[in-house]
Amino acid sequence: MEPGNLIKIERLKRKWSQSDLAKRVGISQPAIKKIEAGDTIKTKFLPKIGQVLEIPLSKLDPSLSQHGDGNVNQSERINPSVGNQTLRVIPNADLMGDVDLPVYSIVQGGRGALVLENEPFAYTARPKRLAGKKDGYGVLVIGNSMAREYNEGDIAYIDARLHPRKGDPCVFQGLREDGTVEAMMKYLERSPDASATVYYVSQTNPPRKFTIKKADWQRCHVAVGKESGR
Repeated sequence: MEPGNLIKIERLKRKWSQSDLAKRVGISQPAIKKIEAGDTIKTKFLPKIGQVLEIPLSKLDPSLSQHGDGNVNQSERINPSVGNQTLRVIPNADLMGDVDLPVYSIVQGGRGALVLENEPFAYTARPKRLAGKKDGYGVLVIGNSMAREYNEGDIAYIDARLHPRKGDPCVFQGLREDGTVEAMMKYLERSPDASATVYYVSQTNPPRKFTIKKADWQRCHVAVGKESGR
């Protein structure tokens, strides 16, 4: 994972804003923004950031790795496509109840596929639409490929029991032979009942329409809103 993304995730785990982290490190919020975006790679403040977020310095500066190879894994990110429908931002007033909604990351696996982690990295308050729904969960968005719909750090709320309809943004999951669960986010172009064997889906980044096999993607869960990470 790239250092900026790692810093971002660890900051969000603590529910800190960029300004919160900046104050703890002793630098400006714009400086933190540049570090997380990857615009600033080398800075004398990395040791302090690592200390505050409890991140080993070798993960923030690969040159300090014991292996010394200087290689960095590709950014671990959810890379869903933007559809033609805008998800509603859930206002704070609609977040309610216990902080018991699990939030998962989707990361890049060894084959380049996007893999849904099997353990939540955090828990957040439930929106009203997911109150009492044990199968609801959140997905942390990493990266900016959904910038018109999502921003990096947003949490997409997923209702696993809601029947998907044409136009819905959905998280598709596929169980693989090695036990991992691959995941992607697309928009449904047609009703899921339109075919017994495929889903008709679309994306706009780049724009295209295509099909995915239901045998490969056994689950289709509807995104019902988001919590802004800003």
